[in-house]
Amino acid sequence: MWLRTWYASLLLVAGMAALENAPAAGADGGDSAYRIVLRSRESQATPAKSKTSQTGGGSIVIDQPAGDTVVIRMGGSAAAGSTFHCSAAAINFALMQELEVVPTRQGVRPPRIGMMGRLIGTLTVTEAEKWQHAKGSANQGPASAALWSCENSLLSVDVPASGVACGQKLAINNQCGPCEAAAAAGCYRLTANFDVAADQGKGVWHRQYAVADFDPAPQLDPFWADGLKTFRAVPREEFGFTLVVRVVEDQPTITR
Repeated sequence: MWLRTWYASLLLVAGMAALENAPAAGADGGDSAYRIVLRSRESQATPAKSKTSQTGGGSIVIDQPAGDTVVIRMGGSAAAGSTFHCSAAAINFALMQELEVVPTRQGVRPPRIGMMGRLIGTLTVTEAEKWQHAKGSANQGPASAALWSCENSLLSVDVPASGVACGQKLAINNQCGPCEAAAAAGCYRLTANFDVAADQGKGVWHRQYAVADFDPAPQLDPFWADGLKTFRAVPREEFGFTLVVRVVEDQPTITR
C-alpha cells in the first residue's frame, strides 16, 4: 500500500508557527528548496464613515521573514457613537498579490504549499440606559483568502463573520487551517478580503458606542476610551487578519 509521508505536513505547520513572528530576513531562500518571489500587487484599505464616527489604522503589511514564507497582516478599527443622528463607520480591505515559486537548486522534488489564516480582535457595543432602545452593532466580515493557479483555486481559508448588538461584547481569536496542496514551480495569484464595521442609532441623553477593534496599533481618539475599556488589558500585538503562506519541498512516498 502506497502512503504519502506526513513529514511534509509537519514541515509546513511547524514552519508557519516558527516563522510567522520571526524578524524579517533576506528572501534568498536560505537552505530551503524553494523561495517565494513577490511580483505585482494591488492592495486597498477603504474607510467610510458618517456623522459621529471614526476609523483607525487601515494597514495592509506584507512581510517575508524567510525566502519560503510570506506573512500578510490587515488591521484597523471602526467606531460609531450616538448623537441626534445615526452614525456608522467601516473599513474594507482587499489584496491581490502575484507571486512566483522558484527552486533554489537543481534536482529538487516538486513543491508543496501551505496556507493559514488567523483573526484576532474585539467587538463591543455599550448597553442602553433606561428608556433607551438597543440600536448599536459591531461586526467583522468574513476574513478570506485564496491561492490561484491560473483560474483554478489551489488553496483557500475562510474565517467566519462575527457580530454583536447592544450590550454585547466579544473577544475573537479564530484560525482557519493550515491547509496544503501539492503544487509546481511557477506563478500564482493570492487574493484576500476582510472588513470591519460599526453603527449606532440616535441617542443624546446617554452616549452609546459601537466599536470593531482589529488594529495592533490603536489609532482611535481618546473620545472612544469608554467603548474600549472592556478589553483594555487584552494583548493586541497580533490584532487583525494574519495570513501565512509557505512553500516546502514535497517528500517522497513510502511503502509499508
